[in-house]
Amino acid sequence: MAKWMNFYIQRMGTNGSGSSYPVYESVRQWGVWCKAIPFSIMEKAKEPAKRSFFDEHGDDEYIPSGGLFAEAYTMKIEFGCKKMPARTVEGVTIPAVDDVRQKVGAFIAYLRESGMMRLYSSYTRIGRQNVRLESVSNDAKWKSEDGQEFLVFTINLKVNDPVTDITLSV
Repeated sequence: MAKWMNFYIQRMGTNGSGSSYPVYESVRQWGVWCKAIPFSIMEKAKEPAKRSFFDEHGDDEYIPSGGLFAEAYTMKIEFGCKKMPARTVEGVTIPAVDDVRQKVGAFIAYLRESGMMRLYSSYTRIGRQNVRLESVSNDAKWKSEDGQEFLVFTINLKVNDPVTDITLSV
């Protein structure tokens, strides 16, 4: 998983005591890596409000004084979760641990229960807020790389605020 990277995620809003929710680093919290987070740098502009009159050329378009607004977009992210191999630490053999289903299940549950989130990639140094789970693909498959097994799965996230850039760190 040499080409895989971590990311940061935070549920938006405040908890019952009025504090912000914690920021989680993906590998430390769930053992989940991603290949890339395809944030849009140049987002698509929304169609302006317009009217077309049959007795005039062209359209009558309303452009707000602040300019055009950006459309929300969906991004498809490939995630991976590594099976812990057997290893020896200080002469003690630690058996292989296949807790991938539990880790991935906890990660997907967090996405589902959080509603709107903030997401930040320390690799690209791009972050967005008002991101939500859109769908989880059913095409999960086991792969092997560098002698390690890991589960690869795909999740679609919708970015509802495509222009506000944020940063997160633990």
